Amino acid sequence: MTRAFHITPNTLAALGISALLACGGGGGGTNTGNNPPPKTIADNLTYTNPSSGTYQLVKNTTKSTASKLVLDLVGASGSLSGVGFYLTADQTKVTWTTVDLGDPEMVKNSAFSNTLVKSKVSGDTLQAGVYQKGTTGAITATTSTLLAQVALDLKSNIPVNTTITLSAPAGKAAIMNPPTNPLATTAVTITVGTLVAN
Repeated sequence: MTRAFHITPNTLAALGISALLACGGGGGGTNTGNNPPPKTIADNLTYTNPSSGTYQLVKNTTKSTASKLVLDLVGASGSLSGVGFYLTADQTKVTWTTVDLGDPEMVKNSAFSNTLVKSKVSGDTLQAGVYQKGTTGAITATTSTLLAQVALDLKSNIPVNTTITLSAPAGKAAIMNPPTNPLATTAVTITVGTLVAN
């Protein structure tokens, strides 16, 4: 004999509550357990180009990556035979590196030909220069001519939103004038933007 099974109103209510609990509550709430924790360690370098200045360090968007920042030095229109400068960056947070893998120096240039390229890192400071060799003629630069390139790598375990000191020391930058100029060099000021680890 088959035993009849009766569903009472109380049984229906219990089944409904169980179904709601199994679905996460029925209120359309968000399951916060699936959200990633907020990022605390930086994995990229955010650089804002300077808004003024004749000689500027601007971001090279083609060569830069999330954790590697490549900066282009651009300047005034006119003839010149080279450029030399000092830059400082907080080496507890970033490190000076080559622009491209295999480069022999920490500074790079493609505007000059038959060049003498030199660089040296001492503590936080990069000393760099790119000059035409011997009697090689000067170049005619425009405001978009890439006079030099440098690069920085982000170090590990740097907190998010950390401001990184990057500067061009006053009195430590000059262009080499063409041989026809009575002055061998002319002092210039390099304007640097802001750098933040994010």
